[in-house]
Amino acid sequence: MLKSKNLAYLISICVMFYACVEPYDLNVQQERKILTIDATITDLAEEQSVKIIESYSAANTVYAIPVASAKVEIIVDNTERIPLTERSGGVYVLPLSFHTQVGRSYKLAFQRADGTRYESEVEKLGGIPAITNVYDEFKIDGIEASLGTEPAHYVYLDTQDPATEKNNYMWTWKLWEKQSICATCIGGRFFLNNYPGQCKIEANYSDVTYDYNCNGNCWQIFYNQDLNVFSDIYSNGKPIQGRLIAKIPYYAAHGALIEVKQQSVSPNAYQYMKLLANQVQNNGSLVDTPPAAIIGNVKNMTKPDEPVAGFFMVTSVRAVRYWLGRENASGQARPIGLLGRPVSFEPSTSDVTRPPLAPCVEGKYRTPSKPDGWID
Repeated sequence: MLKSKNLAYLISICVMFYACVEPYDLNVQQERKILTIDATITDLAEEQSVKIIESYSAANTVYAIPVASAKVEIIVDNTERIPLTERSGGVYVLPLSFHTQVGRSYKLAFQRADGTRYESEVEKLGGIPAITNVYDEFKIDGIEASLGTEPAHYVYLDTQDPATEKNNYMWTWKLWEKQSICATCIGGRFFLNNYPGQCKIEANYSDVTYDYNCNGNCWQIFYNQDLNVFSDIYSNGKPIQGRLIAKIPYYAAHGALIEVKQQSVSPNAYQYMKLLANQVQNNGSLVDTPPAAIIGNVKNMTKPDEPVAGFFMVTSVRAVRYWLGRENASGQARPIGLLGRPVSFEPSTSDVTRPPLAPCVEGKYRTPSKPDGWID
């Protein structure tokens, strides 16, 4: 549970700087549902969406209930309304032709099936400079691990902060690693009776773990698990050099591909992300159960005291893909492998159908499609 002094400290930050961003202690009423918004729209030419769920914390676990049948729209410059189309899981999608434009303002508005209306504060899109350089260095003791440290590549970037405007930055990354194992079964074996196959628990195999090779090319996809934000309030117009963006474990001797994104965020969004980052640093990682939901910039229009977690964010993005060659690690350390342990294959038998190959199923964390920029 969030300690009272920590909660008081978080609240004091919000009162002093931005009243629209505040923490709400989930552990005070664990069964109370908190409406949660996951909404970031950008100037990239790609599909964009808004996710609306109700979440609550119980037994140190966060549960999410999708909000269905809502009418969701983006309001541009307080005049133009762009409706979103509902998908499953509380996800609402913008038209493919939509992307934000620098200098224009945006607001999220939606109405739930019971008629309750919500609106965000207005977010205006600011510009963002280009990434001028990306580079890496190898560190033998790069990442803390359960049994000491593990080797890793540190990835950095340079950019030039504009002197003519105030800027707030957020950096994220996405990593592709070549994957050869597409299924792992604990206490059983992998069967391909129905696509994409499944592990079946078997009494004779209760104490073993088997891995299964992919049936073709496959790439594992990793994402940043921390928040990296920065304000130029004390360094306006100066170069940003050697900004640490990622610590990538030394998974394999072969190279990997990383995409680095540099994004502009509003002052309110920066304070929200900074507050969230501070909370995570004090209590774990982004994948842990947060001790408090941080209330953002979306309000219930009839009951403004209802806590609504999450933030409607508008960003301009500059992305660079960088080939992480790993030549600088040669001879210094052994790769740790994507599984973090030795591979354990099912032994071959007279049954020529065993062991089967497992398909590389397209999804958020895996793809059979060669990413642009990959070097064989």
